[in-house]
Amino acid sequence: MVEQMIEGLIRTLREGDDAAKAAAALRLGSLACNDYSDRVLISRAGGIPPLVDLLRDGSAEAKEQAAWALRWLACDNDANRVLIAEAGGIPPLVELLREGSAVAKEQAAWALGHLAHNNAANQVLIAEAGGIAALVELLRGGSANAKFPAAQALRLLAHNNDANAVAIAAAVGLEALVELARRGRVTVNNRSIVENAALPAKRKAALVVAALLRDCVPGEKRSQVRDLIRAVIGPCL
Repeated sequence: MVEQMIEGLIRTLREGDDAAKAAAALRLGSLACNDYSDRVLISRAGGIPPLVDLLRDGSAEAKEQAAWALRWLACDNDANRVLIAEAGGIPPLVELLREGSAVAKEQAAWALGHLAHNNAANQVLIAEAGGIAALVELLRGGSANAKFPAAQALRLLAHNNDANAVAIAAAVGLEALVELARRGRVTVNNRSIVENAALPAKRKAALVVAALLRDCVPGEKRSQVRDLIRAVIGPCL
């Protein structure tokens, strides 16, 4: 029975040594990857909290496998997205983006993208955990395999979230902020990561640009660049 196998794997996550836990996480991830119903069975059997514990405290290999499993448990499953966040899974996934192996970073980016999809609360939690800066860094300097899920996660974080759209542009740099204010879009390495941002996001980006411009000009010269600042932000206000 699949249910009995899943229960045994979850028991191993709680009681096994590190190698056994990594193998159990890999098997659970494979089940979740191949069958939506198994994602439901794993979460109902209590598999998410021990996977988050492994993600937080396991070996490097175990963390890779835990991120892989959580990636697939969060895929197309609204309930599991909530459960993973409630179990505290978001901060260790963000930490994995910073400190994990290349494989772990890729799996963490996929997992965070799935968690952000159609979940406004998770969008906020990922941003609060520092996920935006870590994803932008991965998009710039990560492995070829990691760049696509990083871009996808950033797109999902910006969807219907003005604050995240501006934060993403700010993490990319001043040019991206200006582009967000002007066109409502941000690209990195020809990958669009903020698409068609709403007017509120454009206004916020314009105000950030204006503040940065003012900060770069000595006080006695600011009146001389006022028209420039207005030209940049005026259409967005």
